Amino acid sequence: MRQRLAPAVMVSVIIPCYNYARFLPHAIRSVLDQRINGGPAEIVVVDDGSTDETAKVAAGFGNRVCYVHQLNQGLAAARNTGMKHATYDSVLFLDSDDMIVPDSLDILWNARQSLAPRPVVLASRDIDVDVNGAVIGTPVPSTGALRWIDVRQLIIRNRFACSVLADRRALLQLDGFDPSLRACEDRDMWIRVAARHPIAYLDLPVLLRRKHGSNLSRRAAHQTDYIQKVLAKASRNSDIDLPAKDWKLAQAICWYQSALMFAESSDYRMAIWQILRSFSELPMDRAVHEGGVASFGRIRCLIGMARRALFARNPLGNQ
Repeated sequence: MRQRLAPAVMVSVIIPCYNYARFLPHAIRSVLDQRINGGPAEIVVVDDGSTDETAKVAAGFGNRVCYVHQLNQGLAAARNTGMKHATYDSVLFLDSDDMIVPDSLDILWNARQSLAPRPVVLASRDIDVDVNGAVIGTPVPSTGALRWIDVRQLIIRNRFACSVLADRRALLQLDGFDPSLRACEDRDMWIRVAARHPIAYLDLPVLLRRKHGSNLSRRAAHQTDYIQKVLAKASRNSDIDLPAKDWKLAQAICWYQSALMFAESSDYRMAIWQILRSFSELPMDRAVHEGGVASFGRIRCLIGMARRALFARNPLGNQ
């Protein structure tokens, strides 16, 4: 039987885990170090059918962690399970290979309390770290400013990582995360929320996002496919009414981001192809600024990828 936590607790942190037992202790400890108005946060670990020692790792934290096991259903379903088992209506999602920085829950909670109307989702920034937790590159300076995010902005491009402070009641009323999406399920969720409720963004990094893994080219194709699915789903949403040019802009940004992912995997043939698809959706247009792309950014990117392909051992990439 679950032990009820002290009344001071106001946030449940949901940590889905699938075969990441090696990273899970870091995620849990980063939450245990947090305090909300002087009290600890509730931690709900959802084991999505892991075959490693996830259960043993969670058990090692005793009653400080609420452990839930389910058959493997994917990240979206695990987050939904976590919301249903959470004690509190304010929830934060934390992937099991990531961590949150000290005082981040308190900062998010107080920022959300300061806004009117109260946002259903309060998002923030992240910092990339390597497999050992060391920061990658030089983090972009933050302002600590709060601003509102609308559904149009989220359709044009994803604005934040999944570690948000959210009202689980509103998310569950929208049927939660879509289990049919095996990637980009968070962006789909935020789009559906923003179509009906206020969403805000805090320009402050609270998440340490671990970068690791292999087969980057396959991941790029997978991610691109699901971005397309999310955009197609949004276009059928009766709560969303945007002009055709906005949908073209969203597609152009999608192909551009896909090109960057393929370039990261050194698959320059596909990267060049995706840049060309971006131009086919929206030729030279200053609107791409809204997607974080400079006016001539795609041209410079195309030239750079062509040069890399020319000097690579296999000029046409890996396919």
